[in-house]
Amino acid sequence: MATIDDIFDAFKAALPTVKGKFPSKIVKLDVDGTCFIVNGKEGTVMKDDGSSVKKPDLALKTSLSTMQALLQKKMTAQQAFMKGKLKLKGNMGIAMKLNVLVNAAIKVMASSSATTSRL
Repeated sequence: MATIDDIFDAFKAALPTVKGKFPSKIVKLDVDGTCFIVNGKEGTVMKDDGSSVKKPDLALKTSLSTMQALLQKKMTAQQAFMKGKLKLKGNMGIAMKLNVLVNAAIKVMASSSATTSRL
C-alpha cells in the first residue's frame, strides 16, 4: 500500500511529464490532513500545512484509503466523488483535468515498484 510520502513523491515526479496537459492553476490536495500544493504554473508539488495557499483554484479533500484506491484503479475519481469520499471546492473543469496527473502518478508508482522489486 502506498503511503502519503509515496503518493507525494509520485505526484512530484509525474507533474513534469504532463506539462502542457495539466492546467496552469493551483490545486490543494488534502489527504488525511497532509496537504499537497500542486502548482501547474510553476510545475511544482510541495507538502504544506495548507496555510500557504488561501484560495486555490481547486481544493480536494479525501482519505488515504480513497487515494490508494484511486491510484490502484479500484475506484475512479467520479465514483469517489459520487460516494462522498472525495470533496471538491472550486473549479470543476480543473478537477476533470486532474485525471491526467493521477494517471501519470500511477505510471510513476508502477515503474518505481517494478524497479524496487528487481533490486
